[in-house]
Formats: sequence, structure tokens, C-alpha cells
Amino acid sequence: MKDPLFGNKIAAAVLAALLLIFGLPQLTAALFGGGHHGGGDELHLAYGGDIELETSAPAEEKPQVSLGELMANASAAGGERRSALCKSCHTFEEGGADSTGPNLWNIVNRPVAGHPGFSYTNALQEAGGEWTYERLDAYLKNSQEYIPGTAMVQRFPRDEQRADILAYLGSLSDNPVPFPAAPAADETTDEDEAEETPSDSEAH
Repeated sequence: MKDPLFGNKIAAAVLAALLLIFGLPQLTAALFGGGHHGGGDELHLAYGGDIELETSAPAEEKPQVSLGELMANASAAGGERRSALCKSCHTFEEGGADSTGPNLWNIVNRPVAGHPGFSYTNALQEAGGEWTYERLDAYLKNSQEYIPGTAMVQRFPRDEQRADILAYLGSLSDNPVPFPAAPAADETTDEDEAEETPSDSEAH
């Protein structure tokens, strides 16, 4: 017997197929993005908002500034404020007692592990040399990386911040050690001057 709803079923099947063909891509775009934005440089989230993906070239590294240049503009007063954290382990005044760390008066150019009476780690005892501004700078930047095994765990990643602290440490002395010299500005060489000066034949 002929099904009286056969035509309706065929129409419903066609309609369902059309919905799947044309509606599914729109639904996918709405859920996962890429529809109205076009392009592939952005990600659209279903809960709203766009996140721009990094497509530009990485930023250029800042030019290196010498320690002498940094310390020429450093502030000992600022370094004293920044070193407040260090006071939980060190004293800074002349004749101050040792704490978890040694007293830091006259630290610049003092032998490494050279403060009398303080028990240093093997790592510092084996380091040798003196605490120059350059070595103190590297130590403050990342103590564990510079001298693995030292008991001090401290990082001051910002160059200007360390320069201020170094200026303060340098002031802790009756005879402060001069700061490292900043490199002289580029000067025109004799050869360059000779090239720029016209010869007698050219002058006439």
C-alpha cells in the first residue's frame, strides 16, 4: 500500500541534507572562529573576544650599555633603598656584625670569601680573586648561575637596579673604589681626517 507520507519524508530528508551542507560550516565557524574574521592572524573564541597571534618579527634587542655608563648615572641613595631586602642577611655599617651573610663594609675589591671570621661555602672559597664591580654585578644578576653552590640565592635582573646597588656598595668605605670608566665617545681617526681634508690640488 502506498505510504501517504512518502512525499513528506522525501522532502524532510532533502531539507535535512541541505541544513547539514549549508548550516554545519556556519555552526563550526561560530564555535571555533575564522568565519567573519577571514585570514589566519586572529583567533576568535566562542566565549567572545579576539586574541591576536604573534605574526610580527621579534623585537630587536636593546644595545648593550657598559657597566661604566650605567654606574655614571647610578644613585647610591637609590641603591641603599633597593638593598633593603639584603639587610635581612647582611649588615652594612663599619664594624657591623655578621649575620646569615658577612658584613659588607669595604666589600668592593675585598678578596672573595675574605671577611675574617665568616664561614663561607666551598663554592665561594674556591672562586678566588676579588669582588670587583664587574664581579659583584654578575653575582647580583644571578648568584646561583655565576657561582653555583653559593648559599646566596638572589637575582636583580635589571641593569639600572644593579648599578644603583653597586654605587651604594662602593660608598661603604673610607676610600671608595672609583667606578669603572665609561667608554670614550667615538673619535674621528687620523685616517678619516686625512680623507676628509682636501689635498692642495683639490683645493685649487
